[in-house]
Amino acid sequence: MLSSFLTVGTQVVILFILIGVGFVLGKIGKIDDRASLGMSNLMIYVVMPSMQIVAYQRPLESESLRNFSLVLLIAAVVQSIGILISRILIHSGDTERQRTLQFSASFSNCSFMAFPLQIALFGSLGVFYGSAYSMVFTLLAWTYGIYLLTGDKSQLRWKSLLLNPGLIGSLIALTFYLGQITLPEIIFKPLEYLSHLNTPLPMIIVGYQLSKADFRAVIRGVDIWLAATLRLILSPLVAIAVCLLLHVSSDVAIIVVIAASAPPASLLGILSAKFNRDTNLPSSIVSFHTLLSILTMPLMVSLAQTLWK
Repeated sequence: MLSSFLTVGTQVVILFILIGVGFVLGKIGKIDDRASLGMSNLMIYVVMPSMQIVAYQRPLESESLRNFSLVLLIAAVVQSIGILISRILIHSGDTERQRTLQFSASFSNCSFMAFPLQIALFGSLGVFYGSAYSMVFTLLAWTYGIYLLTGDKSQLRWKSLLLNPGLIGSLIALTFYLGQITLPEIIFKPLEYLSHLNTPLPMIIVGYQLSKADFRAVIRGVDIWLAATLRLILSPLVAIAVCLLLHVSSDVAIIVVIAASAPPASLLGILSAKFNRDTNLPSSIVSFHTLLSILTMPLMVSLAQTLWK
């Protein structure tokens, strides 16, 4: 297990070096909120769809399609269990704080933080299976997640979900895959170049968010640590248990565990701003848990690698 931990740990450290670049740039004022928002939009609307389309340009194989379907199922089970447990265990006298912590425990950053590590370990296959997990996340986060943060059922609009760039990108890529539509070189190459931004760009964004976090405000209180435990420890353990029960292959299991062990989704801060909620606590929680994940992600992923040897 030690060798597995060191292997995964090395990849995580590489990602955190990139995060350090964003952190330094934020601290010295070379990146501001406007630049961070612009990079986030570039990631969400261009880079991630490009990466998915490139990864889905592969032969239609029964085993790959079966594993893709298994990841969809596992993701639905893992995230549903996470939602249920967070609702049961996380309580606070401050309703907004409670909702924020429940969201952070329920939804992982299975795109920004997980995709780079999945790519490092599995190449395009990591994106292919990882995007299935991300599709379930998108469906739940843009429906239940919005309701959780706002407490307002009227905010649940199918238009917001269906126009979500993450879901649109996945559906386009899946259509190309199922229809075995091969893109010409003149279109594929630009998409491939854009997809290469998927590792450095989100890490720089996360680093900038860390540079603005108020860690003193988030390390106080048992509920903060409980949410971190549910997000970073319990969720990947549930993923491992489900994968063992379903007897999935090692690559599927490890890709799923990477997604499940990622820190809270950066969408938490985006939705908080969108619905005029406090953004300081969400961004600080995401940043603090992201720092903790430098230890927990290698531990959980190496545990999965050891179990599936």
